[in-house]
Amino acid sequence: MKLYEYEGKNLFKRAGIPIPPGKVVASAEEAGGLTGQYGSVMAKAQVLWGRRGKENAVVACDTEEQLADTLGALLGRKLFGETIQKALVEKKLDIAQEVYVAVTYVGASPVVIVSTQGGMDVEKAAQKSQEGVWTEPVDIRRGLQPQQAADLAHRAGLDAHGPPPTDLLLKLYGLFVDCDVTLAEINPLIRTRSGEWIAADAKVEIDEDAMFRQSGLNLPERLSSGRTPTRLEQLALNNDRSDTRGAAGRMFYELDGDIIVLASGGGTSVEALDDLCILGGKPAVFTEYSGNPTAEKVQKLTKIALMHPGPINAIWVIGGRANFTDIYETLIGGIMGGIRDTPDFDKTIPILIRRAGPRDVEAFAQLNKIQHQEGYRLFLRGMATSVANSARMVIHQAKKHHEQSQPAQTQE
Repeated sequence: MKLYEYEGKNLFKRAGIPIPPGKVVASAEEAGGLTGQYGSVMAKAQVLWGRRGKENAVVACDTEEQLADTLGALLGRKLFGETIQKALVEKKLDIAQEVYVAVTYVGASPVVIVSTQGGMDVEKAAQKSQEGVWTEPVDIRRGLQPQQAADLAHRAGLDAHGPPPTDLLLKLYGLFVDCDVTLAEINPLIRTRSGEWIAADAKVEIDEDAMFRQSGLNLPERLSSGRTPTRLEQLALNNDRSDTRGAAGRMFYELDGDIIVLASGGGTSVEALDDLCILGGKPAVFTEYSGNPTAEKVQKLTKIALMHPGPINAIWVIGGRANFTDIYETLIGGIMGGIRDTPDFDKTIPILIRRAGPRDVEAFAQLNKIQHQEGYRLFLRGMATSVANSARMVIHQAKKHHEQSQPAQTQE
């Protein structure tokens, strides 16, 4: 789960990491008086993606009028596909030095990274040369030791002009562990002319699978894109969390097309969505189930997907060959169970299924029986049909259903 800068800084403050004084605002009116309180300020758009400075979304303001104009231009603007709803206005720092500091995982082990090439283009600089980049692997059983942090700061030359940020590095690592963080990044960490080390930015990502034990952080539910989940997306997330066997609804997106996509298998899911969109299909819902979830869990996910308010012209159940997901349980009790349990389901909607794996022969035999006895329009395919050809089929069937469902025009 990605955090906004102000959320990350709230965690920093709680951990004892110095941050600039400031205020989160949702309107220019809420920022009234801040330049009088802090002097020159930085107005920073709050989005979940970096490189805001390159997009004029981090702006220095010296007067009240300049701040009001800047916030008026920022708030409501689209940036990286996200609407800017809040801005962080904070005191402009007197910069003597900028560095990059982060704690993240490399493989299964935490690593502390320091670079003296801090700033917007640190990633490009690091790719061109490892000069100016220092790392310190950490034994997760012992944690980052004070001597390790001091040695890392010394190797990076952070003690050349005064006390190094050794204590800050230790606190950043402590936050990393305590809050189940996968990335805690400060870029830049600023040394002011008075010798203070202050986190001028915060990029924090928390392990979503550990959120159940981080309820004390009081973070709002959000999708990886940053937006608040729709009602159906929230229902799907709740369904996924209802039991621990497999995934069903952890990834669920409501879109504006007419094809419900029930995908399985991470690589196949991505390939399927790419093929569908490239070939001209438009998903109404894209969701995934995997890891051998229970029939009940998949059934509920299917029913949630069918609650999508827009017109549905096809359902595409797409996946590769499963290793241990029970195809019979997930297709018959799960997906068909959800369809059968949906009131007034339109049986003329084509349902294209491309799956294989444990108990698939049994599942396909039962699906054929359901089709003949109950009147559903099922199109069953195995691995001999490519994902792309399966996408072509479902697009064709969706167009056909759309045309057939249109009211007949009468000639006068």
